[in-house]
Amino acid sequence: MGKPTREEIPMAIKSTTPDIEAHVLRFSDIDQRESPYRPIDMLLERYDRKRYAVVGRPAEQKGDPTPLDQVDAFNITYLKCEPGKGLATHGHPTPEAFIVMAGQWKITLGMNAEQETVLGPFDIISVPPDEMHGAEVIGDETGWMMTINAGHGGAKLFWPPDLVDELRATGAAVSEVEIPGDSLQK
Repeated sequence: MGKPTREEIPMAIKSTTPDIEAHVLRFSDIDQRESPYRPIDMLLERYDRKRYAVVGRPAEQKGDPTPLDQVDAFNITYLKCEPGKGLATHGHPTPEAFIVMAGQWKITLGMNAEQETVLGPFDIISVPPDEMHGAEVIGDETGWMMTINAGHGGAKLFWPPDLVDELRATGAAVSEVEIPGDSLQK
């Protein structure tokens, strides 16, 4: 078997992208990507955060679609949390990677945070599918974290029963998250 010909090479030999800048998001423009989606845990002050739908998640975008919204294989979200705030314990049927960009984050695994580790800038953790997990910014610095999930939109979230009870006590409508599903039975 010989060397492939140009016709056999599956990649574009010449760029087919009319405008490279349409595929770029500058961090200085991050506020344009702030997501209006608020997972139900954000009703509790300790889980208040800003979410930025950076790649994928077209349903969370404001304005006209861009090539950043049209990625099907994965999605990327940036999270910004003040110290003492973070993500409630939750699970979903897809894997998730967390990459810390700033601050120190305590990452927990398990329904009752049976395991924990602390990640600093550029540390990464890969959370397996259906693993309950949470995160909290520790220390005095604002935390930034990148999350990467499979697919172009977010996965269905499962919440621990005690969190659902706490949310119900606030008067929140929790009917859609009240029965977390079989991931809690594993």
